[in-house]
Amino acid sequence: MEFKRVLFLKKQMAHKIGKASPVLDEQEVFSMDALTLAYIGDACWSFFIRKALIDTGIYNVQILNSLASEIVSARWQSRILFEIRELLNERELKVSKRARNTSSHVPKSATVEEYRESTAFEALLGYLYLSGQKQRLDFILEKSLRYVAGEMSHENG
Repeated sequence: MEFKRVLFLKKQMAHKIGKASPVLDEQEVFSMDALTLAYIGDACWSFFIRKALIDTGIYNVQILNSLASEIVSARWQSRILFEIRELLNERELKVSKRARNTSSHVPKSATVEEYRESTAFEALLGYLYLSGQKQRLDFILEKSLRYVAGEMSHENG
């Protein structure tokens, strides 16, 4: 991106921060770029997991960070999406499919398939969050966490 464009966007962002955010309707959110949805969805999942870990009574930051890093990984997110896919409605499936097919840089810590599926999972969460579907988002987050917890207890026991 050109330097002048970046400066323009920074100035625009600084001007808008602190003002009331516009309420986006579901169609506007549905039409957003899939990676933008994944960007906010990643934050939703990360925050949810961090809060859930603290709720367990673990307060050692090194342990919290280690567990959060594992759970928020592309590997786990791709497994979660596979597990919950049957629970998704048509709009949610379309959002996740669009995100899965978006090309982006794949980190060395994940396979291409895992990364695409994790991007799809994050976009789903971002779509639900930005479109104000809090009850549905909470349902998906809770189902996802229960799946991870169940699988981790089988791996360790």
